[in-house]
Amino acid sequence: MHARTAIQHAHTRPRRRALHLLTATGAMALALTFAGQSTAQADEWGRGGSGPSGGWSDGGGRDGAAAPEAAPAPAPAPAPAPAPAPAPAPAPAPAATGEQAYKDYAAGKLGDATQFGCLEQLWEAESGWNPNAQNPTSTAYGIAQFLDSTWASTGIAKTSDPYRQIDAGLIYVENRYGSACAAWAHFQANNWY
Repeated sequence: MHARTAIQHAHTRPRRRALHLLTATGAMALALTFAGQSTAQADEWGRGGSGPSGGWSDGGGRDGAAAPEAAPAPAPAPAPAPAPAPAPAPAPAPAATGEQAYKDYAAGKLGDATQFGCLEQLWEAESGWNPNAQNPTSTAYGIAQFLDSTWASTGIAKTSDPYRQIDAGLIYVENRYGSACAAWAHFQANNWY
């Protein structure tokens, strides 16, 4: 009997190994199946969905046990790295000063190249665009060479500010002549405007 038992045991060893492998494989498959279901249920419960029983009505499970806590929300994806800062813009050109700045201001106010061409010639003849120009024989002063009475008619007080002088000059030209070209034509015919 002893020999037979030894032969039986020798024969059953491969079967037992196979059985152990099958058992282990089956157990792993079962564990993975339940783990997948549990994860799916936890996700559903975490979203406020209902479980297989139609939802939790009293905060407890089917057995009256407390509902499982929702799985923590996954960490948000890290923010993308900021784009590299653009190269600094070149420094702006220095603002025009003096006569060119005054001409640019007047051109912007007029908005018409032809009218500005007439105004440019008119005030070049009157003062050379010098805001401090003073006529030695009259009260004419500034870029537009206004007399004191002319300043009063524009609603702007006599000033040394070249930009206010331009504003007053444009008001006067518009009110008296209707356009810079009409004022320039009058100046050419009469040597004043």
